[in-house]
Formats: sequence, C-alpha cells, structure tokens
Amino acid sequence: MVNQSKWWQKAVFYQIYPRSFSDSTNNGIGDLQGIINKLDYLEALGIDGIWFSPFFPSPQEDYGYDISDFGSINPEYGTMKDFDDLLKKSHKKGIKIILDLLLNHTSTQHPWFLESKKDRINEKRDWYVWRDGRGKNGKKEPNNWNSMVGGSAWEWSEERKQFYLHQFLTFQPDLNWRNPDVQIAMFNHIRFWLEKGVDGFRLDIIQTLFEDKYFKNNPPSWRFFPSHNSNETMFQKPKYTQFLPETIELCQKLRELVNSYSPERMLVGEAQGNLQMIKPLYGKNNDGLHLSFNFKFGGQSFSASKFRRVLEETELLLEEPYWPCYVFSNHDTERLISRQKDDKEKAKLLAVLLLTIRGTPFIYYGEEIGMLQTKVPKDKQLDPISKIKIWGIPLGFLYGRDGCRTPMQWDDSPINAGFSNDPKIVPWLPIGQNENKNVRNELRDEKSMLTFFKKLLKVRKQNESLQIGQLSISRDSNSNLLIYERSFQKQQLTIFLNFSRKKQNIVTPNKKSKQIFSTKLFEEQKEISGKITLQPYEGLIIESMKK
Repeated sequence: MVNQSKWWQKAVFYQIYPRSFSDSTNNGIGDLQGIINKLDYLEALGIDGIWFSPFFPSPQEDYGYDISDFGSINPEYGTMKDFDDLLKKSHKKGIKIILDLLLNHTSTQHPWFLESKKDRINEKRDWYVWRDGRGKNGKKEPNNWNSMVGGSAWEWSEERKQFYLHQFLTFQPDLNWRNPDVQIAMFNHIRFWLEKGVDGFRLDIIQTLFEDKYFKNNPPSWRFFPSHNSNETMFQKPKYTQFLPETIELCQKLRELVNSYSPERMLVGEAQGNLQMIKPLYGKNNDGLHLSFNFKFGGQSFSASKFRRVLEETELLLEEPYWPCYVFSNHDTERLISRQKDDKEKAKLLAVLLLTIRGTPFIYYGEEIGMLQTKVPKDKQLDPISKIKIWGIPLGFLYGRDGCRTPMQWDDSPINAGFSNDPKIVPWLPIGQNENKNVRNELRDEKSMLTFFKKLLKVRKQNESLQIGQLSISRDSNSNLLIYERSFQKQQLTIFLNFSRKKQNIVTPNKKSKQIFSTKLFEEQKEISGKITLQPYEGLIIESMKK
C-alpha cells in the first residue's frame, strides 16, 4: 500500500498531439487556443493531466520532434501568452501539464548546430557528436552504428569535413551530453519551463543520451525490427549507443533538478527495451525517473494469460515504491481499437484493464471515442519515416505514423469533423471514419465509447483502491479470465475481465458484494453474491469490505 501517495500516481494522463486536436485559426493546423477551447470537454471527461507533443519552434520535418528553439512557441501553434493562458486555465480546472522534452537531439536548423557545423574551432564545435571518417578520403562512416529507423547513424557534413551522429533521422543531430556546456544549456531550458509552472516532462528516447566514448562497433543481431523484449534493430545490438551508465546517472540529475521545485513535478521516460533495461532509469534507489512507459503491456495480443504474465513480471520488477506506467496508444503506434478490428467490446475491456491496475495510465486523444487508424493515401503521407527506403522499399509500405495522428473528430462534418470552425477548411491530414465516431454524436448516446470512458474514469476517481491500492493477481485456472484485486484501507475491489467471446461463470469474493461497474453499462450499483455469469468480453468491478 502506498503510504504517502503522489499526485502522479493517482493521475490519468491524456496525450494531445497539438497539430491535430483543435484548430482555432482555420488554417487546418491545431493550436494552443484550440486546446484552451476544449478544456471544458477534457474536464468533463475526467482526466487529471495532459501530455503535449512538442509545440516548440521547429522546421516541422518531423512535426515538432526536430526542435530549433527549446524556449519558445512555434508561431503556427500560438504565442507564449497563449501557453501561459493554457497553463493557468488548465491548473484552475485541476489539470496538470506535461511537456515533451527532447534531450537527445535538436533540428539541424537549431542555431547551436548551425554554428557547430561551420568549422572545428567555433565555440560550439563539440556541442554535437562529431567524428572523423575512415578511409582514404575520410568519407567512410566512423563505425557501424545504425540509426533507430534504419541506415547509418552518421551523416557527412561538407562544411566540417566530418560526420555527425543522429540516432534518429538525419535532420536530428545528437547533442554531445559529455560536454558540460550542453548539460548547463539544456538544464537551463528545463528550469525555464519549470519556473513557468509546468508539472513535468515526457522524455523522448531517453535511453540514447550517451554513447560509448571510444565509439566501439555495436555487435550484430538477427533482428530487423525491435520488439517489446529487445531493443535490437536493423540487425544490430545497440550495446554502445543505448542505456549507458552515464544515461542512468543523468536521469538521477534530472530528478534532483525537478525535486528542487515545489509543488512536486514528474518525469516519465520513453525508452524502447524490456523491463530489465528500463528499470535502471528509475534510479538505483528510486531516485531517477518517476515513471517509464511499459510498451510491452501495450504490445500484447488480446489474451488474458499474456496480460497476466506482463502484470506479474512488472509487479516483480517494479515493486513498491517503484511505480509502473501503462499505455496502449500514442503518436507512434496504430490506434488501439484498430488493433482490435474495431471491436468496441474488446476495446472497453482493455480500457478497464488500463484504468484499474497499479500504475499511472496514459490515454491517447481520440481513444475515448474509439477513433480508428486512418488509411492515409500515399500522396498525402507526411511522416518522414514513411519515406525512408530500406533495400529500395519505402517504410511507408510497412510502417507510417500519419494514420494515428489525424485530426480529432468533434462532429460528423465530412471535411474536417469539427476540427476547424469553418467546415470547409481542409486539415493538414485527412479525416478518418467519423460518421459515428465523434464527440457530438457520442455525447448523445448512453452506450457510446465516450459515455463508457466518462463513467469508468469517474469510478476510478471515486475509489482510491483503483488509484493507489495494492495489486494482487489471481492464479485462476480459467485461461479466458484475468482476475485481480485492488485493496486500500478497508476497501477491496475485485476486477474480472472475460477475454472470451463466450460467457464465463465466476464466484464473487464474499457472500455479499456490490457491483460498482460493468462494461455492459449497467446504470446502477447492485448487490450480488455467489455464482454469477460474465457476458462475452465483459469487464466487471466488484466491491467488498475487509473485515
């Protein structure tokens, strides 16, 4: 049991991709004022915090994840005054604000990089990772390191006659975190936003900050794509480019920095790798990151036994006071309900799982209305990853992120789904299927996904057991069922999840128990006892009081 719970342990976070949430200026691009206009909706939904994908100045080659200024707002999203207004109004509603912080790299258009690449004697000459090439003319890559999206991690600069490192895309050069001046500059940017009052940061590809100082070759691997059990990719083990001890130490420095501010702030990491790799990011004594996404959880197929194994592994490795963090969808992955072939009942069951286990949950915008992955035509694809070619084949054939980033569907308008005030405005990405998957229609429907989410979030908020209670996972022999208990003080809640298309019989924990929630949207709480039947794909929360 958590003795002194933290706000970020109780919170439910909602990720907003600003470019796609709400357009207040009728230019087809979402903006900060558009988000402000929707704060009442978010408050009524019942979320506690928002994580924003980047809205800093950027050439938008990777749509915000290529930053050219860490201390300002991209004009197409608004002004610093708009951000201050957003922060103030969000806090007034009790909604925390988490910004996306890219520590690993900048844009090639950042003034630091423009100066660094001029020559080898300027003041910022070693603010990035530069290296002489090999071979007679020095144009052979310094070593065999690959980028996370394929191909060499090295790019030639004709001006410096050297290679620079980019662990992601070529226009995102890696900062040299071994340079103390870089650390000072980046920490000053972090302080700028903390002093404005932001409540924390999501740390992009945090595992990549430091590389081997001797630039040793990475060993080979048979894996092409990374998995949730391994960060090996493109036939390489990133032994010398990811999860180095210096990165763990930096996580502790970041924690020290945010701990110096009051009220308490939070850090959540994004790192590709298994739980054994991720746990050190929390720090040796839980003095590193507060949270790190557990992507293995979100990558499971629809199976009670598979989710049980992930939960058991997580509880074993991240025992209290460590705190797990769970997510199904984000701006880089296919939308949850599309992975379930648009099966609303399966999606509801997984939502109950996400919002009732021990840990901090993140919801991706549109998940609450069952937004589907949009099939973006090839000629309208904008994601730079989709245009990368591996062996002559564009990655867009296999993988692209545009489909999960399409505009939020506020109504059933055919052109922009209420994303812009002017129904004739064409948004930056095409609208998905929105005839019956939009906020306006679902608010009127008592059986809609949106109504379901609002009720479930309300139940979570009303029961501390679901927020900070202990988790005990049942070893029930029925492989179709996932059963676990959450308990806090005198309350005990039992969650039954039926992963089968068939009815399943269960026995209530006590002779007299009370049903407080079901995915079948029973309107009232009711007492139940003895044997009861779970409907196909039903999720059920039962309350019983400890003696």
